[in-house]
Amino acid sequence: MTQGISTTAESRGLIELTGEDSRQFLQGQVSCDINSLGVDQIIHGCHCTPKGRVIFLFSARMQTEQCIVLETHPSIVETAIVSLGKYAVFSKTQIKDISAQGTPVEPAISALQRLRSAVADISVETTELFIPQMLNLDALGYISFKKGCYTGQEVVARAHYLGAVKRRMYHLSLAGLSVPAPGAAILDSQHKPVGNIVNATLSSDTHVEALAVLSSKAVDCNYLCIEGENISVTQLPLPYQLP
Repeated sequence: MTQGISTTAESRGLIELTGEDSRQFLQGQVSCDINSLGVDQIIHGCHCTPKGRVIFLFSARMQTEQCIVLETHPSIVETAIVSLGKYAVFSKTQIKDISAQGTPVEPAISALQRLRSAVADISVETTELFIPQMLNLDALGYISFKKGCYTGQEVVARAHYLGAVKRRMYHLSLAGLSVPAPGAAILDSQHKPVGNIVNATLSSDTHVEALAVLSSKAVDCNYLCIEGENISVTQLPLPYQLP
Protein backbone atom coordinates (compact mmCIF):
# COMPACT_ATOMS: atom_id res chain seq x y z
CA MET A 1 0.00 0.00 0.00
CA THR A 2 1.27 3.50 -0.76
CA GLN A 3 0.55 6.81 0.91
CA GLY A 4 1.71 10.42 0.76
CA ILE A 5 4.75 11.70 2.62
CA SER A 6 3.64 12.45 6.17
CA THR A 7 4.37 16.08 7.09
CA THR A 8 1.27 16.98 9.13
CA ALA A 9 1.09 16.45 12.88
CA GLU A 10 -0.69 13.29 13.96
CA SER A 11 -3.63 13.29 16.34
CA ARG A 12 -3.09 11.35 19.57
CA GLY A 13 -5.27 9.44 22.00
CA LEU A 14 -5.65 10.69 25.57
CA ILE A 15 -6.58 8.65 28.64
CA GLU A 16 -7.36 10.32 31.95
CA LEU A 17 -7.02 8.67 35.36
CA THR A 18 -8.61 10.52 38.26
CA GLY A 19 -9.01 9.65 41.92
CA GLU A 20 -6.90 9.38 45.06
CA ASP A 21 -5.37 6.01 44.07
CA SER A 22 -4.42 6.96 40.50
CA ARG A 23 -0.67 7.37 41.11
CA GLN A 24 -0.42 4.24 43.27
CA PHE A 25 -2.46 2.24 40.77
CA LEU A 26 -0.28 3.22 37.79
CA GLN A 27 2.90 2.61 39.80
CA GLY A 28 1.91 -1.05 40.06
CA GLN A 29 1.01 -1.36 36.39
CA VAL A 30 3.54 0.45 34.20
CA SER A 31 7.28 0.24 33.50
CA CYS A 32 8.28 3.78 34.52
CA ASP A 33 8.49 5.22 38.03
CA ILE A 34 5.25 7.16 38.37
CA ASN A 35 6.16 8.03 41.96
CA SER A 36 8.96 10.24 40.63
CA LEU A 37 6.48 12.32 38.61
CA GLY A 38 5.67 15.84 39.82
CA VAL A 39 2.77 18.06 38.81
CA ASP A 40 3.12 19.21 35.18
CA GLN A 41 6.08 16.89 34.61
CA ILE A 42 6.18 14.26 31.84
CA ILE A 43 7.40 10.67 31.93
CA HIS A 44 7.37 7.90 29.30
CA GLY A 45 6.52 4.26 29.83
CA CYS A 46 4.60 1.20 28.76
CA HIS A 47 1.93 -1.12 30.08
CA CYS A 48 2.61 -4.84 29.61
CA THR A 49 0.84 -8.16 29.87
CA PRO A 50 1.90 -10.54 32.68
CA LYS A 51 4.14 -12.19 30.06
CA GLY A 52 5.97 -8.91 29.49
CA ARG A 53 4.45 -8.05 26.10
CA VAL A 54 3.85 -4.34 25.43
CA ILE A 55 0.15 -3.48 25.26
CA PHE A 56 0.65 0.24 24.70
CA LEU A 57 3.22 3.01 25.03
CA PHE A 58 2.48 6.40 26.59
CA SER A 59 3.67 9.82 27.63
CA ALA A 60 2.22 10.69 31.05
CA ARG A 61 1.66 14.10 32.58
CA MET A 62 0.44 14.67 36.12
CA GLN A 63 -2.21 17.41 35.98
CA THR A 64 -2.82 17.35 39.74
CA GLU A 65 -2.03 14.92 42.54
CA GLN A 66 -5.24 13.05 41.65
CA CYS A 67 -5.24 13.39 37.85
CA ILE A 68 -2.81 11.81 35.38
CA VAL A 69 -3.19 11.94 31.58
CA LEU A 70 -1.65 9.32 29.28
CA GLU A 71 -1.02 10.14 25.62
CA THR A 72 -0.83 7.22 23.19
CA HIS A 73 -1.65 6.07 19.65
CA PRO A 74 -5.34 6.81 18.97
CA SER A 75 -6.10 3.27 17.76
CA ILE A 76 -5.02 1.72 21.07
CA VAL A 77 -7.04 3.88 23.48
CA GLU A 78 -9.93 1.44 23.92
CA THR A 79 -7.58 -1.52 24.32
CA ALA A 80 -5.52 0.41 26.86
CA ILE A 81 -8.56 1.38 28.94
CA VAL A 82 -9.86 -2.19 28.98
CA SER A 83 -6.44 -3.53 29.98
CA LEU A 84 -5.92 -1.01 32.78
CA GLY A 85 -9.53 -1.43 33.89
CA LYS A 86 -8.99 -5.12 34.65
CA TYR A 87 -6.57 -4.15 37.41
CA ALA A 88 -8.38 -1.04 38.65
CA VAL A 89 -11.40 -2.78 40.18
CA PHE A 90 -10.21 -2.34 43.76
CA SER A 91 -8.56 1.08 43.32
CA LYS A 92 -10.10 4.50 43.76
CA THR A 93 -9.36 5.62 40.22
CA GLN A 94 -11.58 6.35 37.23
CA ILE A 95 -10.25 5.77 33.71
CA LYS A 96 -11.77 7.44 30.66
CA ASP A 97 -11.07 8.50 27.08
CA ILE A 98 -10.63 12.28 26.82
CA SER A 99 -9.15 12.30 23.30
CA ALA A 100 -11.88 14.61 22.00
CA GLN A 101 -11.49 17.36 24.57
CA GLY A 102 -8.16 16.82 26.34
CA THR A 103 -4.95 18.84 26.01
CA PRO A 104 -2.06 16.90 24.40
CA VAL A 105 0.70 15.84 26.77
CA GLU A 106 3.50 16.61 24.29
CA PRO A 107 3.84 18.83 21.19
CA ALA A 108 2.31 17.22 18.10
CA ILE A 109 4.70 15.83 15.49
CA SER A 110 4.32 14.03 12.15
CA ALA A 111 4.62 10.29 11.65
CA LEU A 112 7.94 10.79 9.87
CA GLN A 113 9.34 12.93 12.70
CA ARG A 114 8.29 10.32 15.26
CA LEU A 115 9.81 7.54 13.19
CA ARG A 116 13.12 9.39 12.77
CA SER A 117 13.35 9.82 16.52
CA ALA A 118 13.37 5.99 16.57
CA VAL A 119 10.57 5.83 19.11
CA ALA A 120 8.03 3.12 18.37
CA ASP A 121 4.32 3.83 18.12
CA ILE A 122 2.32 0.79 19.23
CA SER A 123 -1.10 0.45 17.59
CA VAL A 124 -3.86 -2.16 17.56
CA GLU A 125 -1.90 -4.06 14.90
CA THR A 126 1.22 -4.42 17.05
CA THR A 127 -0.11 -4.63 20.60
CA GLU A 128 1.37 -7.60 22.51
CA LEU A 129 3.90 -8.38 19.74
CA PHE A 130 7.05 -7.17 21.51
CA ILE A 131 8.73 -7.09 24.90
CA PRO A 132 9.97 -3.60 25.90
CA GLN A 133 13.64 -4.21 25.10
CA MET A 134 12.78 -5.25 21.54
CA LEU A 135 11.50 -1.67 21.10
CA ASN A 136 14.67 -0.22 22.70
CA LEU A 137 12.65 1.13 25.60
CA ASP A 138 15.53 0.45 27.97
CA ALA A 139 17.71 2.78 25.87
CA LEU A 140 14.98 5.43 25.85
CA GLY A 141 14.38 5.58 29.60
CA TYR A 142 10.91 4.01 29.51
CA ILE A 143 11.84 1.37 32.10
CA SER A 144 12.81 1.74 35.74
CA PHE A 145 14.76 -1.25 37.02
CA LYS A 146 14.64 0.06 40.60
CA LYS A 147 10.95 0.84 41.16
CA GLY A 148 9.82 -2.64 42.19
CA CYS A 149 7.00 -4.81 40.92
CA TYR A 150 4.59 -4.01 38.10
CA THR A 151 2.69 -6.16 35.64
CA GLY A 152 5.19 -8.00 33.42
CA GLN A 153 8.17 -6.87 35.50
CA GLU A 154 9.69 -10.34 35.96
CA VAL A 155 10.02 -10.92 32.21
CA VAL A 156 11.41 -7.42 31.59
CA ALA A 157 13.94 -7.73 34.42
CA ARG A 158 15.04 -11.20 33.29
CA ALA A 159 15.74 -9.93 29.77
CA HIS A 160 17.73 -7.04 31.25
CA TYR A 161 19.86 -8.92 33.76
CA LEU A 162 20.43 -12.06 31.70
CA GLY A 163 21.04 -10.22 28.43
CA ALA A 164 18.41 -12.35 26.72
CA VAL A 165 17.33 -9.81 24.08
CA LYS A 166 17.83 -11.47 20.69
CA ARG A 167 15.85 -8.89 18.71
CA ARG A 168 16.11 -5.11 18.66
CA MET A 169 14.43 -2.28 16.79
CA TYR A 170 16.32 -0.66 13.91
CA HIS A 171 15.74 2.28 11.58
CA LEU A 172 15.65 1.15 7.93
CA SER A 173 15.39 2.73 4.52
CA LEU A 174 13.41 0.56 2.09
CA ALA A 175 13.70 1.03 -1.65
CA GLY A 176 10.35 1.59 -3.36
CA LEU A 177 7.00 3.16 -2.55
CA SER A 178 5.23 0.23 -0.89
CA VAL A 179 4.58 1.09 2.77
CA PRO A 180 4.34 -2.10 4.85
CA ALA A 181 1.65 -2.38 7.48
CA PRO A 182 2.48 -2.28 11.21
CA GLY A 183 3.20 -5.81 12.37
CA ALA A 184 4.06 -7.11 8.87
CA ALA A 185 6.32 -10.15 9.03
CA ILE A 186 9.90 -9.82 7.73
CA LEU A 187 11.61 -12.84 6.15
CA ASP A 188 15.24 -13.43 5.22
CA SER A 189 16.55 -14.82 1.92
CA GLN A 190 15.73 -18.34 3.14
CA HIS A 191 12.15 -17.21 3.84
CA LYS A 192 12.63 -17.64 7.57
CA PRO A 193 10.93 -15.13 9.92
CA VAL A 194 13.46 -12.62 11.27
CA GLY A 195 11.27 -9.80 12.55
CA ASN A 196 8.33 -7.44 12.18
CA ILE A 197 7.63 -3.93 10.99
CA VAL A 198 6.77 -1.58 13.87
CA ASN A 199 6.04 1.62 11.92
CA ALA A 200 6.67 2.75 8.34
CA THR A 201 5.98 5.82 6.25
CA LEU A 202 6.91 7.26 2.87
CA SER A 203 9.96 9.52 3.19
CA SER A 204 10.74 10.49 -0.42
CA ASP A 205 9.68 9.84 -4.01
CA THR A 206 11.75 6.64 -4.02
CA HIS A 207 11.99 5.35 -0.46
CA VAL A 208 10.10 4.35 2.63
CA GLU A 209 11.53 4.61 6.15
CA ALA A 210 10.63 2.03 8.76
CA LEU A 211 11.25 0.99 12.32
CA ALA A 212 11.60 -2.77 12.41
CA VAL A 213 12.32 -5.30 15.12
CA LEU A 214 14.95 -7.66 13.69
CA SER A 215 16.94 -10.67 14.76
CA SER A 216 20.62 -9.83 15.19
CA LYS A 217 21.38 -12.22 12.32
CA ALA A 218 19.27 -10.15 9.91
CA VAL A 219 20.57 -6.68 10.78
CA ASP A 220 23.21 -6.62 8.03
CA CYS A 221 21.02 -8.10 5.29
CA ASN A 222 20.86 -6.04 2.09
CA TYR A 223 17.55 -7.56 1.03
CA LEU A 224 14.55 -8.63 3.10
CA CYS A 225 11.17 -10.04 2.15
CA ILE A 226 8.32 -7.90 3.45
CA GLU A 227 4.68 -8.64 2.55
CA GLY A 228 5.83 -11.00 -0.19
CA GLU A 229 8.18 -8.50 -1.84
CA ASN A 230 12.00 -8.66 -1.85
CA ILE A 231 13.14 -5.17 -0.89
CA SER A 232 16.55 -3.51 -0.88
CA VAL A 233 17.28 -2.42 2.70
CA THR A 234 19.74 0.10 4.16
CA GLN A 235 20.20 0.45 7.90
CA LEU A 236 20.09 4.06 9.12
CA PRO A 237 21.75 5.24 12.35
CA LEU A 238 19.70 5.41 15.54
CA PRO A 239 19.77 8.73 17.43
CA TYR A 240 20.72 6.89 20.63
CA GLN A 241 23.00 4.06 21.76
CA LEU A 242 21.69 0.55 22.32
CA PRO A 243 22.68 -1.13 25.60
